[in-house]
Amino acid sequence: MNSEVRTSAAKTGARPDAAARGQRLAAVRRQRNPRGQGARLTEEIVAAALTLIDRTGSDEAVTLRAVAREVGIAAPSIYSHFADRDEIVLAVVARLFDELTSVLKSGADSAGNVGAGNIGAGNDTAGEVAVSRLVAGCEAYVEWGLQNPARYAVLFASRWAEADRAAEYCEPVQIGAGGPAVPEFGAEAFLQLVDAIAACVRAGVSASTDVVADGTAVWVALHGAVMLRSALPGFPWPEPVSAFVRQLVLTLAKVTSPELPAS
Repeated sequence: MNSEVRTSAAKTGARPDAAARGQRLAAVRRQRNPRGQGARLTEEIVAAALTLIDRTGSDEAVTLRAVAREVGIAAPSIYSHFADRDEIVLAVVARLFDELTSVLKSGADSAGNVGAGNIGAGNDTAGEVAVSRLVAGCEAYVEWGLQNPARYAVLFASRWAEADRAAEYCEPVQIGAGGPAVPEFGAEAFLQLVDAIAACVRAGVSASTDVVADGTAVWVALHGAVMLRSALPGFPWPEPVSAFVRQLVLTLAKVTSPELPAS
């Protein structure tokens, strides 16, 4: 999911039409090289909201006044970009799911590339690298969630799902071969898990017959690991975290190879 910041059409808070949303999506996708003061200010508003969340541990700190103060502008200036504080936080959610997707991909890439000529650090087989990529991505997911508890909590606040506004911020992502195109927060991050399990199946090291279902099981386990460890830090959780995550992933992804590289 590429971040999509949806701005208001007017101070009345009326929702923009699909064409307007598309134009704003294109503007935000230029975030690495924003063009114009308006695009830069939109990015600064989202960055300020993220700073407030990191600083206080909750998105409740995100108010129009607080964001304006952080950016150094007058609060009414925000209305040219966002109708209200919920739109700002939704933009943050989209941005953070992009970040989570990148974390999964970077984690997997750190373990090598199945398609590369020199896969792995030594003489690893394609199957070993496929499993290592799956596990490394999942380990990175849990590590990011534990190191960024406030950001992670914002991602899965139920009120955003209840608002049913993901289609305004997300491009549809096809999940699985012949599966539906899903315009949902987190779809691209989930696709990383599905594709990683599918790679294991192709390499002959996973017995999965439904990579979407097994990817769902893995995601549920990763999410539970982050949320429970964050909520109950005094519980005697298995250590190290990486070994615990590895055990979960290998089991739920139905990995079958008996000779797998250690984490």
